[in-house]
Amino acid sequence: MNVELRHLRVVVLVAEAGSVGRAARWLKVSQPSLTAQLKRIETAFGGELFERSRTGVTPTALGRYAVDRARAILVDVDHLSATVSAMTAVESSAVRLGGFPTAPMSGIASRLRDHGEIEQVSIEVEWSTSVLLQQLESGRLDFALLREFPGFELRLPTGVEACTIVESESAYVVLAADHPQAVATRLRGEIDLAVLSGEEWIGEPPDDSGFHVLFRAACETAGFSPRVEHHSVDTSVLMGFVTSGQGVALVSPTSYRMLSSDVTTRALEGDPIHRRLLLAWSTESPRAQMASDVCQMAIQAYDEAFAEHARRGRHQQRMHVA
Repeated sequence: MNVELRHLRVVVLVAEAGSVGRAARWLKVSQPSLTAQLKRIETAFGGELFERSRTGVTPTALGRYAVDRARAILVDVDHLSATVSAMTAVESSAVRLGGFPTAPMSGIASRLRDHGEIEQVSIEVEWSTSVLLQQLESGRLDFALLREFPGFELRLPTGVEACTIVESESAYVVLAADHPQAVATRLRGEIDLAVLSGEEWIGEPPDDSGFHVLFRAACETAGFSPRVEHHSVDTSVLMGFVTSGQGVALVSPTSYRMLSSDVTTRALEGDPIHRRLLLAWSTESPRAQMASDVCQMAIQAYDEAFAEHARRGRHQQRMHVA
């Protein structure tokens, strides 16, 4: 017979009761049944754990060691059980959302917080798509907002699924509001990438998304090789360079939070650079059953961010025309 936790509890209870009869009453079993069980436990331990007398039982040397170790083990097991239960309770009411820096992230988080079953939303901002997928696969994230560029299609790990939030999101160029090309294209709202051949570019550091490969390919198709003079993951730094006329940059059409009256955006003619946005989730996550709802939240958050960007763009046009 293998010794199990229930056997350790019996040993401790008999020692605390001081007699098999009293322990049987506490356990609400018959005394003969408990006596037989105690014999089997002692056989498994390889020796007597208690000395019997007419007045009760007393632990032997082996019994004292067994009782002490059993108490310690049971305390650890009870603590483990309580800790895991507490963690499960917290995690079951929390959602861990990851993704690259983009305006819809905050909109998704806001909608999750408004969900009746969600008590906490944690955000993990990460540029690397492969890192986000690893975090989903390992269970560190429940959901992640991902970007996918043509020719660099994502390979989802086993246990990770995804839905499309936006089939094709075009890249926009952001320029200083008084930039000659911003003025020249004010009414049209689009700009030919080729006219920016002499510009210095500010971009995010190279990553594994495929964006930088496609950006350089688009520029070469337009007849030039881009001069990327500055890299920054801090959008305020990027906007500082653009505002001061030190360069131009590519942004998403939902980047309204980065914009000020000192800069403006233009769509690129021919849509040479675009991406697909996806929401991915771990099928092992306790929140996997919410995937359909969270996908809808992500679509709504994106539509809201896009509409706000368009509204601010129209407002900027009116300001500059005036």
